[in-house]
Amino acid sequence: MENLKELDRFIKSSFRKVSKIIDKIEYKVENKTNERDLVTEVDREMERLITEAIKSRFPDHTILGEETYNPEKDYSSDNLWVIDPIDGTTNFVKQFYDFSTLLAYFENGEPMLSYIYDIKKDELYSAMKGEGVYKNDEKIETPENLGLNETLISVDIRRTYQYMPELFGKLVMEGFGMRSVGGSGLDGIRVIEGRFGAYMNFSGGPWDFAPYYLFCDELGLVFKNLDGETPSLSGYSNYIIATSKVYEDFKKILDELGELK
Repeated sequence: MENLKELDRFIKSSFRKVSKIIDKIEYKVENKTNERDLVTEVDREMERLITEAIKSRFPDHTILGEETYNPEKDYSSDNLWVIDPIDGTTNFVKQFYDFSTLLAYFENGEPMLSYIYDIKKDELYSAMKGEGVYKNDEKIETPENLGLNETLISVDIRRTYQYMPELFGKLVMEGFGMRSVGGSGLDGIRVIEGRFGAYMNFSGGPWDFAPYYLFCDELGLVFKNLDGETPSLSGYSNYIIATSKVYEDFKKILDELGELK
């Protein structure tokens, strides 16, 4: 396997190349599972280009991409890439802002490289195992360990309110404040940078959370599902990334409500 730093340079250069298609593709909007689950040709083309870039250099590696995901396929692999080509497609379609590309690389199940690229701002968040987390070339320090009543939090608003209304109400009332960008990548990055104390997604695919294995490990943040376990890449999962204090406050609320699913 090539040196991780060489691989990191290759991926970073590829990001800037494939992102240029955003302004060039004419697209129509389609629904996937429902009228709010959107997809465009841009999602598919971004995934195709990222996949081709990786496969051109590593033809034997396995790709788990949102737009080509097959639940019947076995994605266990010594070399696995997980891709979300456009995270925040609704933001992309409705406001052409606050959307990102997520990419993570695993060797024998261990997270080795993680990336979240804020396309419109041209800001790349990256991590290499044992080397910390960076925003472009600036290292990110571990966020201040604030509690729920001291910090802003973000949740998947619609689904949390729909399926866990009591939890949603508790978080609104007991948290300092609630905000939502509308995408796992950019909501999560606000936790990584210390602007939010937590982000919870009610039901995300592995492409939504793959980068957080390494990001959270490098920064000492919590990355768990609502059962207190590390989410699995094998399928969909709820998950929370948070400071340890917010996570402890969050667990107390879950215990009070008895809502662990």
